Amino acid sequence: MRGTITERRPGYWQLRVSLGRDPFTDKPKYRSKCVRGTKRDAERELARLLTEVHDGRKEMTAGTVGALLDQWLDHIESLGRSPTTMRSYRSMRAQLPAGFLRKRLCNVTPLMIDELYRQLGSKKGRGPSTVHHYHRLLRSAFNQGMKWQMIDKNPTKLATPPRVPAKEISPPTVDEVKAVLATAARYSSEAQLWFRLLVATGCRRAEVCGLRWRDVNVARGQVTIRGSVVEIGSQLIEKDTKAHQQRTVTLDRGCTAALHDHRRKAEDMARTGAYDFDPDGFVFSDEPDGSTPITPNRITKAWNRYAKMAGVDARLHDLRHFQASVLLDAGESITTVATRLGHRDSATTLRVYAHLMPGADGRAAEIIGSLFD
Repeated sequence: MRGTITERRPGYWQLRVSLGRDPFTDKPKYRSKCVRGTKRDAERELARLLTEVHDGRKEMTAGTVGALLDQWLDHIESLGRSPTTMRSYRSMRAQLPAGFLRKRLCNVTPLMIDELYRQLGSKKGRGPSTVHHYHRLLRSAFNQGMKWQMIDKNPTKLATPPRVPAKEISPPTVDEVKAVLATAARYSSEAQLWFRLLVATGCRRAEVCGLRWRDVNVARGQVTIRGSVVEIGSQLIEKDTKAHQQRTVTLDRGCTAALHDHRRKAEDMARTGAYDFDPDGFVFSDEPDGSTPITPNRITKAWNRYAKMAGVDARLHDLRHFQASVLLDAGESITTVATRLGHRDSATTLRVYAHLMPGADGRAAEIIGSLFD
């Protein structure tokens, strides 16, 4: 930390102490003060200013890891981070060791972070991918601490989180999906439609719950996915999609017809309850006026029940993988699949599903072979 003295005019001195660089603009920051008197007076005042700035920085870095995490969590929540994400982050914060949370920020080292990762990973049922979630949480919080000038370095950048082995996706077969749909049809046409929509669009279960009738265009055979529904405790909250952007997905004829039939039933239900059909109501609702959505967990439980009855070992989320694998193997472009799945960019789709493109590899071999045959 350096300071300078500049005589602006006789007996009038400007003092300036460097505060480093602004984390947002990267421009130098200074603290200035003007004093009158002799040069010795200015030097004494500069010494006091240097001490004041140093003590201020020392006071900031004296904060604890727990205090930084609490401040960072409040900050990102105020910026509109989703309720599900906040619930997950606060749960992770609560599970960190109390001794680590009490550590002074200025005393946290990469070795200490590595020891924390080792302790977190030693708990039964907590694998490397879970430890990586903690790594991302701490990395983001310490990065914000640097922006707030609470710390000079981020110790997580030099730490070594455990390696996460690549998880190979194995989506269900066409016959397996058909078997579950057929089983569901025998007990609940609505449950079958939930699964049919998931298969047809590749959307998430929360996005199915968030569908409103204004999002369904039967004439064009399209649905616009604008938001989703999440369950926090006993409360249902409507929010935007995971990628924070809406998308329009074209449906096949069978799914479009099933939605059209479901709308007729919803209109009949409204009339039976002496309600006017609400074109802004939820597509799937237990209320005659469509005022409240169903819960995402209800769809999962229904899938697990009917999949077990059909003898199929597959998760509900695997229907999303099913769409991606079928389309990519049929030669559809990565960008098309990414758009339907609601990925922010096609790089995510390619990274996750590249190994599910055997058809593309075969076509590539034929193209090369045709040059020489």
